[in-house]
Amino acid sequence: MAGYNTIRGLRVKYLSADPANPEAGQVWYNSTTGNLRLDGIALAGSWASGDNLNTARSSASGTKASTANAALIFGGHKGSGSPANMNENESYNGTSWTEVGNLNQARQLAGGAGTQTAALAFGGRIDPNSPTATTNKWDGSSWTEVNAMGTARYLDNGSAGTSTAALAFAGSPPTTAKTEEYDGTNWSEQNDMSTARLNIGGLGTQTAALGFGGTGSPFATDATEEYDGTSWTGGGNLVGVNRRLGGAGTQTAGLAFGGLVSSGTVTAVAQLYDGSAWTATGSMGTGRYYVGNAGGTQSAGICAGGLTSGSAAAVTTATEEFTAPGTQIKNISVS
Repeated sequence: MAGYNTIRGLRVKYLSADPANPEAGQVWYNSTTGNLRLDGIALAGSWASGDNLNTARSSASGTKASTANAALIFGGHKGSGSPANMNENESYNGTSWTEVGNLNQARQLAGGAGTQTAALAFGGRIDPNSPTATTNKWDGSSWTEVNAMGTARYLDNGSAGTSTAALAFAGSPPTTAKTEEYDGTNWSEQNDMSTARLNIGGLGTQTAALGFGGTGSPFATDATEEYDGTSWTGGGNLVGVNRRLGGAGTQTAGLAFGGLVSSGTVTAVAQLYDGSAWTATGSMGTGRYYVGNAGGTQSAGICAGGLTSGSAAAVTTATEEFTAPGTQIKNISVS
């Protein structure tokens, strides 16, 4: 390490404006503002409140390849009344939710993939409490029924990919490890997950997906599996067991949030995945499970609706948006 006697002659740059591309750790004096500045101050991941959904719901599906200002949340469970399953579809522009064309078939716990203008809804629970294999494709204005999955099931968040390259995995009933790929026309069965489970979290693409958490013995599991387009292999465990949680991002930069960590215990905790391990990040403002979730990157992560407790009346319209960790330029106090 350099000693003071070798670096004491170095001078802090005297600039009239902040540099365009400062390096982490760089220090300079801004003569216009009169501030000593430092780049590289670490920022933790954080959540901010977004606009509320128009219709409260839990168990909704969302677009897993969308951006923060162009997402879609569809279907779900209204919490009470009959029929309880929903076909309502809402579009998010980063500021507000707008009701758009309804799903062809009311359902909850479906898989979701794609973007705001090219989405896919597949599987799920339909009235009266039956699994379906139906697949609907969204073109930005309406839904069209396309070829069904090979296995009818409730997928919850066991889904990833786009409308022409989607992935469905795990689910129930019965609890399964089955994996299917969609090529824009047909579904085809692929290699199973290592462990069958339901209430799983999912994110990523058809060739680089992540499945994590889910119902296990005695309550939930912390296990993560990575899919490479052919087979599943074990990944790093979640920070604690969890089920009925949401997910966004990619296999090497993933985000998991919410869920149930024990019977009756709802969590607001969020976690980041770096391709090998999960670490805790900033928690949501509201703990919830059976969430609607969307986002193709960590910073596009959106959590919408869900249940805030075990009561069906606890269904919410609340939306939160995630900002991934980063760095920031700050003034240095020398007083």
